Amino acid sequence: MTSISAIQNLPVQQNQEPSAMHSWAVIIAHTLEHAGVDSQALFHEAGVEYKQAVNPYMRVPTAKMNKLFQLSVQATKNPGFGLSMVEFIHPTTFHALGYSLFASSTLEDFFERLVRFFRIASDNCLHHIEESQTEYKLRIELLVPNLSHETQDGWTATLVKFIRAIYRPGFNPVRIKLPRPELPLAVREKYQRYFRCPIEFDADEWAVYYDRDEVNVPLPGGNSELALANDKVAMDYLAQLEKSDLVTSVRSHIIQQLPSGNCSKELVAANLHMSPRNLQRKLDLQNTNYQDILDQTRKELAKKYIESEHTSISEITYLLGFSDTSNFSRAFKRWLGCSPSQYRSRSIHG
Repeated sequence: MTSISAIQNLPVQQNQEPSAMHSWAVIIAHTLEHAGVDSQALFHEAGVEYKQAVNPYMRVPTAKMNKLFQLSVQATKNPGFGLSMVEFIHPTTFHALGYSLFASSTLEDFFERLVRFFRIASDNCLHHIEESQTEYKLRIELLVPNLSHETQDGWTATLVKFIRAIYRPGFNPVRIKLPRPELPLAVREKYQRYFRCPIEFDADEWAVYYDRDEVNVPLPGGNSELALANDKVAMDYLAQLEKSDLVTSVRSHIIQQLPSGNCSKELVAANLHMSPRNLQRKLDLQNTNYQDILDQTRKELAKKYIESEHTSISEITYLLGFSDTSNFSRAFKRWLGCSPSQYRSRSIHG
């Protein structure tokens, strides 16, 4: 069997917390509500922001998503919750990735786009294509330990749903391998009715096998111009995601280090496993710099702290890493045009 290298896959960056699009959480909410469960309460318990409106750049850490899935299975008493989600999934769920997939000219084109752009949906796994004379295998490599079984079930079902939509409703994979534990008989039968092919649970890998002869059949809705236009949107999304990830990481480390009083670029760069020069070079490419991120982070935190009556000016000075209150007050006035006490009075009394 020959393997097509997934060179264009974008793996999880070092020091970045794996995440998925918030739209995946919206689908969970729809599935819960359909089952008669209060989704807002479960979202709150899992620490996931509850929003029905989809912001394509909003992400949810994989750990929180796993917790939300666990709570959802318990609340619905449905071990096949991941499969139940597929009813509410549409191409729009995955932003430009969905549009590009649906405009693909062939299934091979579809899978190659999946390899390139899946990070739009999530960075907790990579997709690899492996071919033999008779089979076309999509292998999904897990990049995080203990990825929820519901994610595996839901994404596998989504792939089959999308292919049936763009190719033919009667399409079935050749076979499926899922690393998740075997399900109760009644639930396995539901999976069998949906996928209409042999399913191996407790498998040594996550993979979906297709008939080699079908992957190059022209798709009825294939549109190369539309696909390329959406590819451009997908690439822009990934570029924005890369930018957001780096700035978010820098901000996160700044917030952690501020109370220590040592929040130098050198220390943050070391925590990100890069040199200060390399960090600044990457920030330059994004039209920002370390000092701007530090100032903006301090400014935003200062506003939040000042608006709270329960945090004293001296405490805020410490939390933001200033040496004394006079230095903090000067910086605050530079940022917002008034002293901390004046700002607090306005925010409290209007």
